[in-house]
Amino acid sequence: MSYLELTNIHKSYGNAVAVEDFNLSVTQGEFVSFLGPSGCGKTTTLRMIAGFEVPTSGHITINGNDLTHLPPNKRNVGMVFQSYALFPNMTVSENIGYGLKVVGKPKNEIAKRVEEMLALIHLQELGKRYPNQLSGGQQQRVALARALAFQPQVLLLDEPLSALDAKIRVELRHEIRRIQQQLGITTIYVTHDQEEALSLSDRIVVMSQGRMEQVGTPGEIYNFPTTEFVAKFVGQINLLPVEVQNPAEGVVKIGSQLIRAGQYGHLNGKPVRLAVRPEELNPGFIEGSNNLNGIVETITYLGAIVRIRVEVEGHPISLDVFNERRMKMPVAGDLFQVNFPVDACWLL
Repeated sequence: MSYLELTNIHKSYGNAVAVEDFNLSVTQGEFVSFLGPSGCGKTTTLRMIAGFEVPTSGHITINGNDLTHLPPNKRNVGMVFQSYALFPNMTVSENIGYGLKVVGKPKNEIAKRVEEMLALIHLQELGKRYPNQLSGGQQQRVALARALAFQPQVLLLDEPLSALDAKIRVELRHEIRRIQQQLGITTIYVTHDQEEALSLSDRIVVMSQGRMEQVGTPGEIYNFPTTEFVAKFVGQINLLPVEVQNPAEGVVKIGSQLIRAGQYGHLNGKPVRLAVRPEELNPGFIEGSNNLNGIVETITYLGAIVRIRVEVEGHPISLDVFNERRMKMPVAGDLFQVNFPVDACWLL
């Protein structure tokens, strides 16, 4: 059953449209990410849920209550910002308990709740420190605990990890997911980082230019993108212009080479592109698979993965192979064969 509902949400600033035709139902305890490039409307949508922005039209409800025009302090919603926004003159414990103090909770109740939050974020020994005595990751944990201290109905996170270095981001996103699942709190998470969205979310809303491009589980978004934007924005993708040869069977041609797509819709003669992920491609020839001949352009080492870029009749295509110490790699200019299963590619 839906817990958080956004119905026909539209937000404009004069003639500029920030969010258009946004409809989403979120179940209680679900973790949903808004994913998209800067300026796509994801933070504006989050701020409308928080009450910092008012929709031009549409409705927002939580647990059946219409909050569309309520101010932020009248909504039971917790918010975590990118910039931590901790009070520098307050200790960690005082920061966590600040919201409870504002609403007039008894001191003993505040102290108990602060202890619970410190244990939840694994910072029990740091309650008396000030923000400037903490690392960035620790400060963001405190900001998370402060947002959770008053037991909000919905937790909102606006790119909370973007100011942290790569290793800390990975560690903290695991902590965020652990805490969210432990508390069972409904969570909306804004990010432009596809890896964060894929690893954290129950569902992802991919946004572009103020509109929802696709909503689905991480597996659905990555493996079955419904638009070219989603295919290109989430993960690496090869998009090759092809000529339709047999629309009934999904047979297309790249230059002089024929291949078949596993997924295709109604091919009506419009320009078509073949989509296939680099990790679905393999070196060599396999009978019964799609096979392409080309020339190696570049070899790029990416740690555990080696990306081989091959030119196929004037069109570049990349494949990812696992980096093995004794593996013999091709060199630029080599003739190279690539194969991939029919069901690994689709037409857009």
